[in-house]
Amino acid sequence: MRKIKDLGEFGLIHHLASRLKFRSSDSILGIGDDCAVYPVKPGMNQVTSTDALVEDIHFKLATTTPEALGRKALSVSLSDIAAMGGTPKRVLVTLGLPKKISVQFLDKLYSGFNEICNQFKVELAGGDTVSSPKCFFINVAVIGEAKRVFTREGAKPGDLIFVTGTLGDSSLGLQLLSKNKNGRKDHKFLFKRHLDPTARVQEAGILARSKLEITSMIDVSDGLVQDLYHICKASKVGARIYQDRLPQSPEFARTCGRNSIPTLPHLLNGGEDYELLFTLPADGVKNLNRQFLKAKVLVTQVGEIALKPRKVLLELRDGTTKTLPESEGFNHF
Repeated sequence: MRKIKDLGEFGLIHHLASRLKFRSSDSILGIGDDCAVYPVKPGMNQVTSTDALVEDIHFKLATTTPEALGRKALSVSLSDIAAMGGTPKRVLVTLGLPKKISVQFLDKLYSGFNEICNQFKVELAGGDTVSSPKCFFINVAVIGEAKRVFTREGAKPGDLIFVTGTLGDSSLGLQLLSKNKNGRKDHKFLFKRHLDPTARVQEAGILARSKLEITSMIDVSDGLVQDLYHICKASKVGARIYQDRLPQSPEFARTCGRNSIPTLPHLLNGGEDYELLFTLPADGVKNLNRQFLKAKVLVTQVGEIALKPRKVLLELRDGTTKTLPESEGFNHF
């Protein structure tokens, strides 16, 4: 009998999806990307996704506040909509409540929900509440709209690879939190990047409204390399990334330097940054940089798409190249 851990998270998804025989005739995109996509009216598609956050897997109540947890629970789902180039419109929230959760805690949690809803003009339209025997969990279903839909499939050899923001902050913040639950003031930025991430809805909107030929896109939830492998597999291509181009925040670089923490494991495999990872032809770079500079948003070219199928290569500072394994990012099983 095969065990779930032998399949891994994505192997399990493929295994289960292969057994589903019915698909609606009007579905544009089903299982296999950040969102399901289907048309709702001419020129407009609906994009939907769902995410669960489970106590002691995705968060610890001892290291977060209910307000921050509420913001994060919505933000990680909104990130999936952003990864498709969509605009979030409504969320549905299901809560699994053990006896230890108080009404006061839920009031604060919903204060966090409300902040994100107000920030992105998203309606919390309903959901469900159920009892849970031990752990607290939150499941968020999000519904959005997209005129243009960006998927993982479509990257071509010669396309350049870009990422918004900086990498590794969240996983470094988690590492520091696990060693010191109370945290330190000089690590505040890194803690916030882990506990209270920002969905890149604004950046996705810039790309969606532009005339840029975005050939593929995904959000960095499981780590740069693992998520880049998703693009490579869907597009049947390979990729090369460069160590000296991986964007680091000043706080990340300073903390790693002071504490002799290797940077590459966090930059390559650290999850939950929720940055956008996308590809486009080289002739669109000037337009891309101009639009992101105008919006005062950071975007960095980190590599290029190659012919070698389904492999991600890293060019180190010394000029040597190595093949990166895809299994070192986050995996539930």
